[in-house]
Amino acid sequence: MTRHAFEYKHHPGTEPTDGVPSSRLLATGPVSGLRRKTGAPRELVEVQRHLPEIERRMLQTVATTGLVREMIRYHLATGGKRVRALLPVWVCENLGGDGEAALDLGAGLELLHNATLVHDDLQDGDTHRRGHPTVWHRWGMPQAINAGNALIFEAFAHIARAPAAPRILEHVAAALVQVTEGQAMEFQLQLPPGHVEHLPPTLASWEVMARGKTGALLAACMRAGAAAAGADDEVLESAAAYGSDIGLLFQVQDDYLDLVGDKGRARRATDLMEGKLSFPIVWAHEHAAPADVALLRALLDRPREQRTWEMADAALGALRQCGALAATAAWLVAARKTTEEHPVADLVPGWAAQCLAPVAHALSMCP
Repeated sequence: MTRHAFEYKHHPGTEPTDGVPSSRLLATGPVSGLRRKTGAPRELVEVQRHLPEIERRMLQTVATTGLVREMIRYHLATGGKRVRALLPVWVCENLGGDGEAALDLGAGLELLHNATLVHDDLQDGDTHRRGHPTVWHRWGMPQAINAGNALIFEAFAHIARAPAAPRILEHVAAALVQVTEGQAMEFQLQLPPGHVEHLPPTLASWEVMARGKTGALLAACMRAGAAAAGADDEVLESAAAYGSDIGLLFQVQDDYLDLVGDKGRARRATDLMEGKLSFPIVWAHEHAAPADVALLRALLDRPREQRTWEMADAALGALRQCGALAATAAWLVAARKTTEEHPVADLVPGWAAQCLAPVAHALSMCP
């Protein structure tokens, strides 16, 4: 087994009081097989020239007729940043490879991401995405399952025709299983303590969930780009590890944004109203005073239809009072520094900073 440039080590039950999960990324030196292209690494904006062709490929073989085609085209037309579409090309070109070799990988991985969004909207009961009715809300739950499934199958068809497919297909399939496991864990964390499938809200469990739900597919994108460039196995592993780390960073940022910024929703703390156990909430369960945790549980333990915005405001106040928001901000600042020092970080220059841009205003006071 190759040694990762960064080793992810987890020690259950040893969470420190500063709120940072007990897991640590430990630098162990450069990646021996890493060969970058000459000159300055390409920025994301330079790679975006490939996006029209990736979009064309995404739509080219999507369900030739019928309702499935209509639902998929409708969902894809709602937009998105297409980060997963561009990551394989970005990594490939910064390793000196030909970006053309990664186009089908980008198209397939972006379709996989959108499949998870269609199913995620259904599971969460979200009626709108990016200002448009979600697929399940427009066509019903059974048809949304069909649309999401079709996206998965189309995605693997794209990936399979890429030159690097033999090196990554198994890893992409495993990543999709991890995404599903992470999604299942998110619901387990929300179950009441007496439920047979209840998962205690610990930072260790939360991190496993987030690395699955958000990090696994980003890890697959990074691995795919390295494979398209013909990099060796050590580089592929290190690239995948970095993708997982960025996925975790992004998820903590997204949880924090719900409480301090604008996620394009009616108001802040919408995740709280939906009962999601975000990073700040789980931190509070481990570190806050019982009275503050009780304010959180007063909201979370009620059925969704019985929650009020007054309860959400009280819970948000408790998170601020107990230090959960400050701890989350400190975690993000430390994690950004760690990811930016990763041996393969310059394959995707500035990505960590872009992930934190929506909450930069709330991190500016952190040391």
